[in-house]
Amino acid sequence: MDGLGKGGEKKVKPRSVRWLFLRFFLSFTFSLLLWEIFQPSYSKLLVSVSQWFLFQAKQGEETSLRLQEDIIFFIPLGPVSEGKKETDFMVKGRYVRSIHYNSMIFLTLILFTPGVRPIKRALELLIGLLLLFMAQVFSILIGVKFYYASELGQYSMVNYGSWGKNIYGFLNQFFTLGKFAFPFAIWMLFTYREIVWYLTGTKPEGKQRKRRKRD
Repeated sequence: MDGLGKGGEKKVKPRSVRWLFLRFFLSFTFSLLLWEIFQPSYSKLLVSVSQWFLFQAKQGEETSLRLQEDIIFFIPLGPVSEGKKETDFMVKGRYVRSIHYNSMIFLTLILFTPGVRPIKRALELLIGLLLLFMAQVFSILIGVKFYYASELGQYSMVNYGSWGKNIYGFLNQFFTLGKFAFPFAIWMLFTYREIVWYLTGTKPEGKQRKRRKRD
């Protein structure tokens, strides 16, 4: 029969490359506009949640996260800050957009993927953004530990040493570089069936097979 492949699989004619580029451009544009609108509020939420985790796991190193414009500053409290002003620690900071812009990438990928049912797409988007948010929080928490292990001179040498500096340095690099891979990994985890179907032009009719077996 026309339109059927081996094993009763339904052949699906892939769309044109031009259509794919158009779909990607529209998805990217919409995601970028949405991110630009909500990123200030998202940045505040990300810092607030990270601050809550820091207060829950003090371990003698209380830290205040200060969001100034688009920069997050790590400000040590307690013994580490004795004899120093808050502005003394506001020399280096992390650009908050560089931490969470991967949410925009993930949103683009989910909207771009063809062949996904609306309910499934919305659920994947919700779960994926939540996973990315937690990864972004961990990135900030690891960044704080790396700051203590390598940026505080004598305190870092006495309390962390070379092992602590190397461990937190590795974790900091992992989350810094991983932010490029996280959205793609989550996207592939959720949509690999649709991607394979689109690339091969074959969609398994799983439900129909089950019904035939029952009959």
